[in-house]
Amino acid sequence: MRIGNFEHKPSAIIVLLFLLFAAALLLLGTWQMKRAEEKTTILAAAAQSQGAAAISPADIKDTELAATEHTRVTFTGTYYGEKQFLWDNRVHKGQAGFEVITPVRTNSGVVLVNRGWVAPGRTRQDLPDVSMSNELVGREITITGLFSRPSKGFASGEPFDKSGRWPSVLQYFDYQAIEEALSTTVLAGVIQPQQKSRTDDVAKNTVDRRADFYIANWEPAAAIGPMRHYGYAFQWYAMAAALTVLYIVYNTRRIRVR
Repeated sequence: MRIGNFEHKPSAIIVLLFLLFAAALLLLGTWQMKRAEEKTTILAAAAQSQGAAAISPADIKDTELAATEHTRVTFTGTYYGEKQFLWDNRVHKGQAGFEVITPVRTNSGVVLVNRGWVAPGRTRQDLPDVSMSNELVGREITITGLFSRPSKGFASGEPFDKSGRWPSVLQYFDYQAIEEALSTTVLAGVIQPQQKSRTDDVAKNTVDRRADFYIANWEPAAAIGPMRHYGYAFQWYAMAAALTVLYIVYNTRRIRVR
């Protein structure tokens, strides 16, 4: 192809490689845009649920739908503090730690509650102390939060150590295995209390005085929010644009006119 004094004449293999790589970059960018839209929808659903009337866990018929809509739930029960889980690799302000998952006995069965984030010990064997006082274990408590079903992600192997040591480090949620460990039926999901942690910034009056909660860390859109997906999409699209420029520059030559 000739335009004025310039001729663009790449080889067939160069054209094919360019089209393949450009298409891949554009597809990756588009995928990130769709992921951003999904996360935006998730955040909107969670925000809407905050103002909705809370229902009982017993009224949840479809756990997948309830998790997608981040259904707001409320219940009263007692902590089953003897057997707790430490949800592994949960990051708070750049530090990896655990989120404390505690079963709660209710009239409609056992519900799993995320009581918040705790820092790890100095070694993997040195687990944080999340034991509960007898007064707290035996006291009836009321919790309101959003219903969620954390994904397995790329985790593999056993969901947690079944040796009988408690608390047990949890890699991912296998509700059948959890039921077997607790010897009771469990609602297949996790309640995420929308509380302010007692270790948050006191100056901003964001402290919840409840002694049973740790640092509030869970977010509806998980670790990667929509803005980061938009950023990744921009990077892929920018790489596609840069590839196009390089393709044109290195496959176009100027024709000398005599």
